[in-house]
Amino acid sequence: MSVLLHISDLHFGAHDPAVCDAVARLTARLGVRVLVVSGDLTQRALPAQFEQAHAFITALPAEHRLVLPGNHDVPLFAWWERLGGHAYDRYARWWGDALEPACEADGFAVVGVNTTRWWRHQRGSLSVRQIDAVAERLAAARPGTWRIVASHHPLVAVHPQDRSHRPHRAERALARWSAAGADLLLSGHAHEPGLVEPISGLWSAQAGTAVSVRLRASAPNSLITLERLPAPEGRGDQRWLTRWDYVRDAGEFLPVERHDLSRTSPLAAG
Repeated sequence: MSVLLHISDLHFGAHDPAVCDAVARLTARLGVRVLVVSGDLTQRALPAQFEQAHAFITALPAEHRLVLPGNHDVPLFAWWERLGGHAYDRYARWWGDALEPACEADGFAVVGVNTTRWWRHQRGSLSVRQIDAVAERLAAARPGTWRIVASHHPLVAVHPQDRSHRPHRAERALARWSAAGADLLLSGHAHEPGLVEPISGLWSAQAGTAVSVRLRASAPNSLITLERLPAPEGRGDQRWLTRWDYVRDAGEFLPVERHDLSRTSPLAAG
């Protein structure tokens, strides 16, 4: 079995150390091979917050990591950095200049796309060039891999109140990436988890906030895992998505929903 862990919206500077410890324990317990972090590593893009986020992410026991910036990782008040072309310098100090990394490992082909913009505080955007580049990477992935696009902003509104969070050109991206073979979209930003199938065969999974105290009233800290299991008689692989919520009384993340992505309805976690 191959396991991918997707976490988002860490907001270091507004994080809960006990929940951070629970993420680390779960990562070790599941034997996570691929880690995807879809932005908002920090609360206000301060150096100390980036340092805390980097220490946390790099200590998680996963062999492969794909990390993306979120809108909170662009300095809000240091307008001179944004206007001067240095909006991502603080992020790059810890994560390098590649804002759209890709990772192909253990049967997962993950393509990252940067939906943040230096001139926007919250809402994201996608350029035609970005949409085409992601499609080319998807098409080039090895046959049989689970083809995934990771972004900070959700391309699909899982909840009605999240429609304003969708990046510009989201509809164009959905059609193009679906045609290029995308199986799943991973995102965060809204701090509330959910799963929908906007196009037949293309799923969109939205993670909640993994470790932040900035919770929506209806959603606890949560994260997502993907599991690939060999199917019997060589008929491809089985693909499962599990949502894990932090249960404060237990002090751990526990599974609350488990989805076979070939099915149309969730299965209760057992």
